[in-house]
Amino acid sequence: VDSLIESSRLQSKTVSHIPQSEWKDYFSSSHAASVKNETARLLHFQYNLAPWIEAGDLGSLFCTELMLLAQKRRPIMSAISSAASSQLQRSDPTYRASTIPRRDPGSSFDLEEPRVRRIGLALLAVGELFTLSPSQWRRLSFFQSGELSRDDSSFSGIGEPLGTLLLFHSRVASLLTDQPPLTSLDLIMTRDPADRALPPSTKSIYNACLIQLASCLQLLNGNSIASSSPPFFTSATQETLSPGAGSYFSSKWSSLWSSCQQWYHGRPVEMQPILEIRSVEAGQIDADNDSSFPIPVYTSSIALQCNIVYHISSRLLLQRKPRLLRLSSRQRHLLSLSWHAQQIAGAATRNEFAEQWDPILIVGLLWIARDMTHPSQQESLISCFRRISSTMGIKLDEEIQALRARWSSSQHARGYQFSG
Repeated sequence: VDSLIESSRLQSKTVSHIPQSEWKDYFSSSHAASVKNETARLLHFQYNLAPWIEAGDLGSLFCTELMLLAQKRRPIMSAISSAASSQLQRSDPTYRASTIPRRDPGSSFDLEEPRVRRIGLALLAVGELFTLSPSQWRRLSFFQSGELSRDDSSFSGIGEPLGTLLLFHSRVASLLTDQPPLTSLDLIMTRDPADRALPPSTKSIYNACLIQLASCLQLLNGNSIASSSPPFFTSATQETLSPGAGSYFSSKWSSLWSSCQQWYHGRPVEMQPILEIRSVEAGQIDADNDSSFPIPVYTSSIALQCNIVYHISSRLLLQRKPRLLRLSSRQRHLLSLSWHAQQIAGAATRNEFAEQWDPILIVGLLWIARDMTHPSQQESLISCFRRISSTMGIKLDEEIQALRARWSSSQHARGYQFSG
């Protein structure tokens, strides 16, 4: 591990300019078949999984702090190796399953202090993520154990690497289950203690987007299925909101909508696409070309993710807009469910960052794919899902099958309606 940490420091300038899409080849996973199995897995984690967990935040200290901790705590090193092995088994056909180390999550951290145990279990949960489809992510043992939401009062002192791991898991699978997130809003709000007098950092901008999405999910799903963990947007003195709250719900909805649109209109330059080609009308879609999606090209994965989180939040709110509430029509496309869905699809299919496949992006893409009606767009999304599976090792077979069944049913329903 000493050599790994030193290598990271010496090579940072060399590696930082290499496109993330090429990092998988920078350190070949074929070394996993050699006597340096664990070193290869640690390198794979550092240059493939860590940027994904960090959401592409180039200034993050997560990986450095994690490797330093692994130097002192052998179970942490084993958990890192296990998470990397889990992904390699599903994303690299040359990786042999027999090389995956056996682990016993229940006993590996029994003698460790609570913070180390929590970090280790969070790492094991990263590996478990690759064994489940997105619709099952909420069943992760890390969630069921209550580790994700434990000791909420100490969030301000969490630090790295635990903070990034908890923030990563807080992004998993609320959209597909129609439930509020499992973590406290304090987790995101304390992640960037920067001076408010200074321009906001990239990470603080991203966290602000997550806060908006978390608030939307809690507002719209706060009274759905009860959870053993505190909902994302509910504190000990705050009542859960529901659409039945009438004018109170409308007021909260309006406030969230205004915040989302203010973020969109006030985005700093680094959060805006450097190239944007608008989508074509439905009647102009070329069945042999998937260019009917808009093409927004971003300079970083974190900028892409911020914009996708904005579109998800806006689309969630529009689906539950209070009936009597009137919105400004100066920019009518912002009020369109279809426009937000097209933007999500276009951003996902037209950018090539290896670490862009954040859980929110994957789940958001599955969510909007349900309502895609044109065959060329459907196939473009299927191709994108297969790319996610092959590059990240995320299991999407069940979701793809469910989407095809939904699309087929919708097509038959439309055909019956037209024939009638």
